[in-house]
Amino acid sequence: MTPWISGGRAAWGAWLLLLIAIPSISAWGRPLLEALLGLMSPTWLALLMILCSLLALAACTVWAYRRQGTRRAVLLSGWLIVLFLLLPLTLPVVEERIHFLLFGGFGFFSVLLFPLLVALAVALLGAGLDELWQWVLPDRVGDWRDVGINAIAAVGGAVAARLGGGR
Repeated sequence: MTPWISGGRAAWGAWLLLLIAIPSISAWGRPLLEALLGLMSPTWLALLMILCSLLALAACTVWAYRRQGTRRAVLLSGWLIVLFLLLPLTLPVVEERIHFLLFGGFGFFSVLLFPLLVALAVALLGAGLDELWQWVLPDRVGDWRDVGINAIAAVGGAVAARLGGGR
């Protein structure tokens, strides 16, 4: 019988960090973005996000290699490159790319902690609730397009966790 909740401290810590980061970035993302753009150009910000994506991709690949071996790690890398590196590059607004890091990670760690259907429900609920949260904030606007981006990233992260040997 599969326990309803599992995972180690690191997985719980990462999941809780993302659970706090997602609504926090929704609430204070605009001032944070302005501060970052005061320190660097949009091009450097885009490169920083690509670097973060590459680091996450490398960590997932090493994780999958240790759990499943070379073949599965290569398959996972291909999936991650397309969904979390190439697809975000098609987004016209650079800061939208952070959706893939946040919600991809949220979906990934949800699968490590909960049974698959519960994890998908949690990840997709988070994708929708984040935009609902933005809808009630005075200086933000919830957007159906962002719900879709969040959901794609969350499901992509969940698939990545399953491919890599998660529940």
